Amino acid sequence: MSKKTKKFLGRLKSLILNPHLVVCYCIAWMITNGWAYAALVSANRLEIKWLASIAAAYLAILWSPFCFELIFTLIITMGLLRFLFPKDKGTLRFLKVYSRCYKMKVNRIRRKRKQRRDRLKISRRDN
Repeated sequence: MSKKTKKFLGRLKSLILNPHLVVCYCIAWMITNGWAYAALVSANRLEIKWLASIAAAYLAILWSPFCFELIFTLIITMGLLRFLFPKDKGTLRFLKVYSRCYKMKVNRIRRKRKQRRDRLKISRRDN
């Protein structure tokens, strides 16, 4: 493995094992997903059909491949981390750096796609 990969994996390990982040992620997960699992179990035990239907529909959406729930969970996690643990600057800095890095990658991909589309439009006009 390269030094860059080892460094990234070490930072990722320290991030994942950070108790502040784990607590915030668990709370965020309960806000976005956990309520549906709890509602489905309790609705089936108490025989509340409308609640079971709503929870099952939400869970079906969660398990679809195009669900952006993880993005919302991570945004809520970052917000909770800022609110509950404002002195944990290391984790917040790590998350900001990597979110900025991924934003730059996404923007680079968008620019390349736009350039490719523009080239195709120009070449179609020329023909």
